[in-house]
This record gives sequence, C-alpha cells and structure tokens, in this order.
Amino acid sequence: MSILVTGRNKSAGKRSTLVISIVFFLLMTITIIPGVMGATAVDMGSADNFAVLAKTAITDTLSLSIITGDVGLSPENGAAIVGFDTCTPSRVSGTIYKVDDAGTTCATKDPTLVGNAVADMILAYSNASSEPIDVAVMSGQNIGGQTFIPGAYSWTGAVIMSDDVTLDGQGNANAVWLFKTSGYLTIEENKRIILKNGAQPKNIFWVVADYTTLGKNSVFNGNILDATAITLSNGAVLNGRALAQSAVTLEKSTVTLPVSRLGPVAEFSFTNATGTGPLTVAFTDASVFDPASLLNSWAWDFDNDGTIDSTVQNPVFIYDTSGAHSPNLTVTDSFGAVSTKLGTVTVYQAPLADFSMTPASGPAYLVVAFTDLSTVDPSATITSWAWDFDNDDTIDNVTKNPGYTFYTVGDHPVNLTIMDSHGATSTKIATVTVTPPSLEITITNVPVTLALDPDVITTNDEIQFYVNSTTNWQVTAYDADPTTSGFMTHYQTSPPGYVIPATHLSQPFMVRKNTDDTYGNLPTNSGSASLIQYGIPEVSGTAYLLGVRQDVVMEDSVLPTNNVYRIVVTLNVGST
Repeated sequence: MSILVTGRNKSAGKRSTLVISIVFFLLMTITIIPGVMGATAVDMGSADNFAVLAKTAITDTLSLSIITGDVGLSPENGAAIVGFDTCTPSRVSGTIYKVDDAGTTCATKDPTLVGNAVADMILAYSNASSEPIDVAVMSGQNIGGQTFIPGAYSWTGAVIMSDDVTLDGQGNANAVWLFKTSGYLTIEENKRIILKNGAQPKNIFWVVADYTTLGKNSVFNGNILDATAITLSNGAVLNGRALAQSAVTLEKSTVTLPVSRLGPVAEFSFTNATGTGPLTVAFTDASVFDPASLLNSWAWDFDNDGTIDSTVQNPVFIYDTSGAHSPNLTVTDSFGAVSTKLGTVTVYQAPLADFSMTPASGPAYLVVAFTDLSTVDPSATITSWAWDFDNDDTIDNVTKNPGYTFYTVGDHPVNLTIMDSHGATSTKIATVTVTPPSLEITITNVPVTLALDPDVITTNDEIQFYVNSTTNWQVTAYDADPTTSGFMTHYQTSPPGYVIPATHLSQPFMVRKNTDDTYGNLPTNSGSASLIQYGIPEVSGTAYLLGVRQDVVMEDSVLPTNNVYRIVVTLNVGST
C-alpha cells in the first residue's frame, strides 16, 4: 500500500508527485487514504443554528466582524459578550442570545434556548470524539500541502497547516470529513482549506481538544467543535461554525453559517483555437459560481506543465511552439472551493517558402528553371504558389516549378509566396543576375565553309545574318585603316573593349534595317564608332534578322578566339 501526496517543488517551482512506501511511512498512508468505514455527519442538535457559540466569552476586539447566523453565550452572563454594541444587522444576520440582562442591549435574553444549544454543543463534541476512525491514530503533524479524501482522521498531538490543505469530495456533494486531534489546531496566516469536487463546509467537522487558531487572512472551511477556545485573527474567514467550550475571540473576522451551496465551475472561451505560430490567444473567463460567493483567484497554466503563467482574469498568451497545447484554468471562490477546466489550442508550424534557381546568373535572354523547396507543417499541404519574377507586385506564374526568361540586364528580385492548407503564408525573395548579352551571328544563304577561307571570293547579292541576342543590340564599325574602306569589329566584356579582327572591308558596310528593306551605308574614315542599328525581334523571340551587302577581304586567316561574335564572309557584290 502506498500514499499519494501532492505538493510544490520549491526549487523548480513546479508541481511534483511523491510516492512513499507503506513500510517506511505507514501512518502517513493512513492519513491520506482512509478505509471503507468513512465518516458520518455530526449531529449538533439545537446548536445547528449558531455560527458562534461559547460558554465563557465572545469578544469582537475591533467591533468589525461579520457573522451570518446566530450568536450565543451561556452560562457566563451577557457582560461577557464584548464588541457587539452597535446592533447593526449587517454585522450579525441572526440573533445574539444571552442568559441575563447584563451586557449589550443588542442581545436577546433567552437562557433556556442558549443553554440547550450549549448542552447540545458539548454532546456533539463528545459524540464526535468517540466516533471510530478509518485508520490508526497518527501523531501530531504539519498537514500543509496535503490532500484529503472523505473519511475520519485522528491525531494525538497538534495539527498545523503551514500551507494550503485540499479536501477532495471526489464528485460527492454529501461527502463527510471528521478530523480529531488531542492537541491544538492552527492554520497559518494567508493559508486556505481548499474545497474541490463537491466538498461542502457543512459536512466538515474539526474536533479539537486544545485551542484553535485561524491565522491572519486565512480561509478555513468546516465546523469547529473545540473543548477550549477559538481565535480568529484579523481578516480570517470561517465558512462553518465556531463552537467553543470556553471563549471565542474575533478580530475583523467573517463567520458564515454553512449551507448547501454550489461550488464554482471553471469555464473559459478563447480566440484562435488553431493557427500558425507564433499564435496569439486571448482567453476570456466564463466561470460560474454560487451567488453567495465570489471568484477571488484565477490560475492559468497555458501549457499544462504545472507552472502558473498568469493570475489575471482574462489574459493573453502567445504560443511559439507548434503542437497541441492544453490551457488549464483553476478558479477559487471566496469559500475556498476550486474548479479546473482544460482546453485545447493547436499551433501549426509556420510555412517556409524556399526555392532554387538554375542558373541564378548569366547573360541576357537568360532562361531560369525554378524549383520549389518550401516546407509546411506535417498536417498541411501547399495550396498555392505565386511567383513574381520582377517584384512588381504582379503575379507572373502560379505553378510549382516554373521557368522564366529574363531579357533585361541587371538584378531581378524573384518573389515566391506560398499558402498552406491552414491559410498561412510565407514569402521568399532571391535575386537573378542578368549580365550583358553575347552576340552570335549565324549565316544563311552562304555555306559556312566560305567564312573560314580567306582566299575564297563568292558573289552574292545579299547575305542574311541571324543575330542571336538576349537584349537590344547594335552593330558598330569604324575605319581604322584609311588605305582600305574599314573593317568589322565586335565588343567583348572580359576584358572589356573592342576586338579588331584582321578583316578589311573593300567598300562601306551596308546594313539592312529591320523596319524596312532599305540599306544604309556605314560612314567611312570616321575614326570612331558609329551606331548602325538597334536589334528588334523580327523573326522569333530569340533571333534578329540582319541583312548586309559588302565586299570583304579576309587579310588574316586567324579569327579571334576570345568571345567571337562575328563570322566574316568574303563576297563579291555588284553595285548596290
């Protein structure tokens, strides 16, 4: 047999569970897990209507205590009722009974009624003291931090509550607890007896042979049957009866005659039950409670790890970690009763847009293949891809792995935005770099072999060149040798500059303009570069048609090998 004691780990700040073997702590086992006999409610006879009842004195030291129920003193005379001289119903809801005319005029003389009540109080104490217990008698101890289920318990020495004590009714509103001690009973200041799962103050009985002390601002639940004195310190709350066979002393205290009441029911609503992290969730308390009580604390554990994350009524929390979370709300009412509610918040992993580009840079008319590499939460799928290839806020493609041709030199920001099946989006921007284009001329209408033979002369009225370029282009030439009519040239990027093949022109270079079928002469002897024409697509999306007429004499059979852009052909051309 083992016992289960719940408490708080002081070093870690979290709740912990301690299992203790019966071999080592048999008495503690008895304390927490009573046997099958159980406890029965104590019959208090005519003392049942009294919230405060004593034999020798009743003193309210500050005259500020509030008592719900009757107050009675016997056999001591009425002068021993001190602090009740204002006769305000708001302080004592019932009747104050005394045995004679002495003392406060707020009291009613009825020696028979109050005398019978005191006699029934003494009998109730005697009967409760002889009640059987569920387990062996234990030695006095500090029971703070422990949880007790219904049953009869007994100690031979003092019982102290240095921390909160919980009484768990296990869902039974008629459950009864009987606690007996041959020593004194003390609950320290600011500590509470917490009631949960149906526990009711009217069904809890504390039978004390020595004095009872309720510490400052403590909350005590149950009926106290004390053979000596009961003291309620400043601000102490007793949901039950203070029945003492000597004196009862109060100090700005509250005593409420226990009645059947509803325990609180924790409830809450929240925004964003599901979403992508980081997920902001606003919680709204919707707990209900007995009209005679108030909710005085809210304890929120947003990830159910035993650590209280907030104590405000309507908190906001941001979930950063994906997965299912169990927000936990525990409410406590002004009678010390508690209730707990669990919810579920599901946080999805945020999508991450990603892609590769092949190639990521190159000369104009650059064809790039894009491959989506995006990731999403395991429970989600990607539902859309939006590609903006020049970052102008216009969607250019919506397929997963598109291709695109870049015509313009420069850096092009490529923007991919994805959306997953949870409605979450993510964006990535990468840069495609387009360098200046290379220029290639493909000859038609003339055998290519003629282009490589400097001694061949061929007669043709016109030769057409297809100029493959990825951007607008131009042809330039200048007369570098006045003894001839000039020669062709081309531009290279690395190293930058004009390359001059040893190819001379026998007459001015003539170019067919794309806009019409006319030809224009290139000026000779200019000594500088002369713009002839900008390329405009005419035949296809990747080639430009250029027609030329010229007499060409190849002076050097070695064509340039570095970035050759032109192939020169020797022609014998008639008059233009």
